[in-house]
Amino acid sequence: MTGLIAASALMHFSDLVAGLGGDAKAIMQAHGVDPSAAGCAEGLLSYSAVTAVIGRAAVQLDCPDFGMRLGQRQGIEILGPVALLMRHAETLEDALEGVSRYLYHCAPPDALELCRGSRSTAFSLEIAPWQLAHRDQTVEKGLMVAMQALRLVLGKEFVPLRVTMQHNPISTPETYQHYFGTRVEFGSDRNAIHLPNEQLHRGIEGRDPAVLSLAKYYLGQIDPVLPLAGRVQQLILRMLPGNQANLSSVAQALLIHPRFLQRKLAESGTSFEDILDQVRRDKAWYLSERGLQVRQIASMLGYHEPSSYARACRRWYGESPRQLIARRSRGH
Repeated sequence: MTGLIAASALMHFSDLVAGLGGDAKAIMQAHGVDPSAAGCAEGLLSYSAVTAVIGRAAVQLDCPDFGMRLGQRQGIEILGPVALLMRHAETLEDALEGVSRYLYHCAPPDALELCRGSRSTAFSLEIAPWQLAHRDQTVEKGLMVAMQALRLVLGKEFVPLRVTMQHNPISTPETYQHYFGTRVEFGSDRNAIHLPNEQLHRGIEGRDPAVLSLAKYYLGQIDPVLPLAGRVQQLILRMLPGNQANLSSVAQALLIHPRFLQRKLAESGTSFEDILDQVRRDKAWYLSERGLQVRQIASMLGYHEPSSYARACRRWYGESPRQLIARRSRGH
């Protein structure tokens, strides 16, 4: 549905690989990435190729924390003009909301969301392509970029309440502690950094309201990289955990009428139902490898009853949810 991402996703990749004794050019060329384009703010690269390049580097250099190392180097610089929203917003909450809203300009397949609780808020990351090799490296890189953004506003000593990831650990507990300063919980229902609610109201020092206005105007005027179908996909990903991924809610978030949304999607050769079904199908494939129960997976896909998920699973893969879990646990 959307396979492109800003080439800035590989910003500082070559320097990091070189510092670890590797050949960045060879790694990129092996996956069809033009080394001269990597890190370019104006260029676009295949999302799957970027993920493969990062994964290959991690394996080839025997560096399981490669994604986090790269994310730490990149920081919010990777976000281009979207970073200006973060740097010049009035409060941290405004900054995170702005980045969540405009992220699709540089990373269409990714979705950020503030999930507020009674005492704490989760700044969560969702990546649309579920069937990607080395997806875990990309998730960890994204969370590290988010961590750098939070530290920019809250100070270098900021430590979150906790960090949660959907996948299983690929580095040692000490490594995660080093990067995030707190415990990291795996096999969770979301990839997120959790912080106290009161920190959302922290004002951003040195902000320039004029720069913020210019950034919002610029981002509002340029054509987004992400087409309508991709934006619908992104919203579905954000709304699935709360069982809000329906046509009406998505249309409301896009500020258009549901019938108009259906018509525009039909013109592009798809429908809301098709996009929702594909997102659920791909996410089911990923979650079935995580050691979760069928009921948990059904809930995370937005199904009210496991039986509804079971019928969909048989339609997608020709087997029951438990059979899919067994097959995925064997690496198939």
